[in-house]
Amino acid sequence: MPKVIPEYKEDAKRRIIEAAIDVIAEQGSDKMRIDDVAKKLGVTKGAVYWYFKTKEDLCSAVLNKIQTDMQKVEFESYYNRSLEDTLAQMYDRFALNDDRQRAIFFEMFAMASRNSDVRHATREYYNGLVSTFESVIKKKKRQYFLQTQTDDRKLALLMVALYSGLKNYEQVYMYQNEVRDLWLEGIKILLKTSYSGSYGEKTE
Repeated sequence: MPKVIPEYKEDAKRRIIEAAIDVIAEQGSDKMRIDDVAKKLGVTKGAVYWYFKTKEDLCSAVLNKIQTDMQKVEFESYYNRSLEDTLAQMYDRFALNDDRQRAIFFEMFAMASRNSDVRHATREYYNGLVSTFESVIKKKKRQYFLQTQTDDRKLALLMVALYSGLKNYEQVYMYQNEVRDLWLEGIKILLKTSYSGSYGEKTE
């Protein structure tokens, strides 16, 4: 058997994942078959199985790709902005405005309850969100925008819980711009007792 060149292997995996994203966005994860992914690529299903042993393995790779794409955005540029601007930028960064990504995101969460690999990928996605929010909290404390004794990670977890709940609303109840506005209002309430600047109220 000929050697698989690492660069070729990674490119092949990338193309399979992209094809899977298209198929899941069109059909849903439950209806997706490896045959469908192979057909979209114009290869045999055996070629797909060479890189991903199961459909669940491929679905986990899809979720990991979405997480990685989000993390590629440089966040340091937001640190010189006001806290409110930073929070708005955080929401926009993770908003899943791409229709394909949004469809995949909720499909993967549905699968997480049934598959441990997908559940692990979902947990890693959330860990990434919490870590990003926690880093912003720490930075704003150093800049004296925040003065609170609340544990940084607990505060980040609360922010992620608010974000996740609002994204669920967006699916069935509210428009994207309404959810974004509600996110900003919710964060104001969450951080009000620890915020040292002004959200429009008078300060002594």
